[in-house]
Amino acid sequence: MRAHRVRVRVAKDQELRLTLPSDFPLGEAEVIVLEAPRVDEVKETRKLTVDDLLAAKLTRPPGVGPVTLGDMERAIVEGASGRGGV
Repeated sequence: MRAHRVRVRVAKDQELRLTLPSDFPLGEAEVIVLEAPRVDEVKETRKLTVDDLLAAKLTRPPGVGPVTLGDMERAIVEGASGRGGV
């Protein structure tokens, strides 16, 4: 299955003209028209930091406190040196 995306502007007559690339396969095709958000309606969203993303996705088991960057670095060093408890 191939897809071809093109942005168009809908005119007052509500008609669209679509020209596909010359290598697009012949035969039946399906056309879906989606309303695009208006530029003035697109809201500026805050980008998540890695910490925000991890905090939102991970929940600690009961009784387990937060892990610091130092804790993680120490575990990596211990694991690399063979001293880790894993």
